Amino acid sequence: MATLVLLLVAVAGGADPLSAVFAGLVFWAPAVGMAEVLRKSGSLDLCVQIAVIVGLLLTAMWLTAAGGAWTKTLADEVRPLLEGSGFEPEAIAAVLILVPGVMAMSLVLAALSGLFLGMYWQAALTSPGALGTAFRRLRVGRLLAAIGLVVLVGGLVTGHAAFANLLLILATGFMLQGLAIVHGLAARRQWPPGALILLYMLLVFGMSLMAPLLAVFGLVDNWLDLRSRFPGRA
Repeated sequence: MATLVLLLVAVAGGADPLSAVFAGLVFWAPAVGMAEVLRKSGSLDLCVQIAVIVGLLLTAMWLTAAGGAWTKTLADEVRPLLEGSGFEPEAIAAVLILVPGVMAMSLVLAALSGLFLGMYWQAALTSPGALGTAFRRLRVGRLLAAIGLVVLVGGLVTGHAAFANLLLILATGFMLQGLAIVHGLAARRQWPPGALILLYMLLVFGMSLMAPLLAVFGLVDNWLDLRSRFPGRA
């Protein structure tokens, strides 16, 4: 249905209809795939793990395909937009080296957002609160956490852009786990709803600080199990 809407908008605006169909497939087919994995496995953890792994594979493919020529071409197209927005040359250079990771991260977040939306609708009809219960238990796992540490150390030691791009994907998964930790703490301690609203406002307006902080909490939680250390309110 979403693809059909995109198609109608494209036709009405004089754009190429095939681009609308392609966009619909790119953004919704992965979400449908994740939903099928969830239906068969019953594990939200597995869905997020698969999404992160696919994001890593896409990033690696875009970095290596034709010597990275595709990403260089895309970067050349994005550069004028950044320059026109008033970005400094150093900031533009930092952004452009992350083009493959940002592209893959966008697809991962789009697929998982579609999955969460579908889970919310399903739970509203059959078992209200089920999405919250599943999300509060989310854990990316020690294997991906170990890979994340290796990528982080590799980036710090070598300074190679490939590590920074891969770290973006891994940090996305850990950030979701960090959010799950905060939601779990809010449920255990019975925080008022405004506390979580404030958290998301900080995440939107202070993403450069909040996203890495949540990712760190999500990363270490795979070994320290932070949620088990929070006592519930009597």
